Amino acid sequence: MTEEPDISAETSDDSGKKREKLSLNHVAKPKNGQGDDPVVIEKLNNRFGDHVIHEDLDLVVKRGEVLGVVGGSGSGKTVLLNSILGLHRPQSGDIHLFGQKLLDAKPEEGKALRAKTGVLFQGGALFSTLSVAENIMTPILEFTRLSPREARQIALLKMSMVGLPLRAADLTPSELSGGMIKRTALARALAVDAELIFLDEPTAGLDPIGAAAFDDLIRGLADSLGLTVFMITHDLDSLYAICDEIAVLADRHVVLKDRIEVLEKSDHPWIHEYFHGPRGRAKG
Repeated sequence: MTEEPDISAETSDDSGKKREKLSLNHVAKPKNGQGDDPVVIEKLNNRFGDHVIHEDLDLVVKRGEVLGVVGGSGSGKTVLLNSILGLHRPQSGDIHLFGQKLLDAKPEEGKALRAKTGVLFQGGALFSTLSVAENIMTPILEFTRLSPREARQIALLKMSMVGLPLRAADLTPSELSGGMIKRTALARALAVDAELIFLDEPTAGLDPIGAAAFDDLIRGLADSLGLTVFMITHDLDSLYAICDEIAVLADRHVVLKDRIEVLEKSDHPWIHEYFHGPRGRAKG
């Protein structure tokens, strides 16, 4: 059996001099610096043909908050996420990421911005032919100058952070349980010390015990690492357990963003049904 390298905070060259810390702080920073809020969206418009998805949508994601994003089917949650990630270009509007206008960013600036974010896609979206460690190493090798050996050390560290046993490092996704797939995807999202992470239905497909444990993991990491979390979810338990605020997508825009106790009192038809309907948790 090949012995795993020690997970250490720094490496040394042959002369014994300390070379490059594995904190990944050497990742390029956007030229324009950071604003107070990691995500600021103004007057966003998205449509497909004649079908309007978003109309003059405004949203601010505050630094350090865990934001839950909810909305009915077809309300545009995924389109909004893809717009922020640069996977979909809106018809008009502005998206500011870390104080920089995303739609005007040059390729090298866009890469620097992506290095500050991480994404857990619904279902994990792991590379099926790569091992757990190799999946987590992928963004490290893309965004840093670390060697494969150093990248693996970081991957093992991230595995420990999300509660994955190190013996799973060389397993492929087909050999993992649903919960382990989620944790691998989360470790990959955190691989380059992301400040902002996007989670798309992170507890979907997990049993109630596994979902609660994953919620606790997200909240714990957010608090200990100072993360900002943008989480699309339908899971009411997650909203109550870990979210600081909730943004509701309806009527083509964000109709309300506030604490859950405020949303419970809203008279908006969709919001009221969501929290007071047959599967709602609000009482009275």
